[in-house]
Amino acid sequence: MWTTLGDLILHSALWSLLAVGGMNATLADIQRYAVDTRHWVTDQQFVTFFSITQAAPGPNGMAVALIGFQAAGLAGALVTTFAKIIPSALVAYFVSDWVERRNRSPLITAIRRGLAPVTVGLLACAAYVFAQEIDVNVGRIVLTIVTTVVAYRTRFNPIWLVAAGAGLGLGQFVH
Repeated sequence: MWTTLGDLILHSALWSLLAVGGMNATLADIQRYAVDTRHWVTDQQFVTFFSITQAAPGPNGMAVALIGFQAAGLAGALVTTFAKIIPSALVAYFVSDWVERRNRSPLITAIRRGLAPVTVGLLACAAYVFAQEIDVNVGRIVLTIVTTVVAYRTRFNPIWLVAAGAGLGLGQFVH
């Protein structure tokens, strides 16, 4: 159990520091490690944990706590939560003032320009991982396209899109 806890601490801390653009940017690596390498959760559990944390209020980083709980119980949930929060919070605390003072410097501008495509690439990788983990059928593809278009083109509150998707699933219009 201590090996698992140490592993959870180490990898959660790494994911915390790599979460450029938010936790979603690290989802592909979290999935690879938690599902494929360590077998703490199944593919379906991983998708379910992420879906739950997207629907629940609060940070979507809670998915890591659910993985920790699955891997090592309450102790796993606690260590992953702290290891996911503390490293990035400390970096933000100590670096934010330095960055703010140099906000218009060429170095900060270059860092921001360099991190933007990295973040987009990591998010695209996460989207690819999720696309592989779900049953793809015509109904789900249409629902995904409609949701994407509505979310991108309107100011429609996303919670209603989630509710509509859930309703369609419950009504078995989307299998």
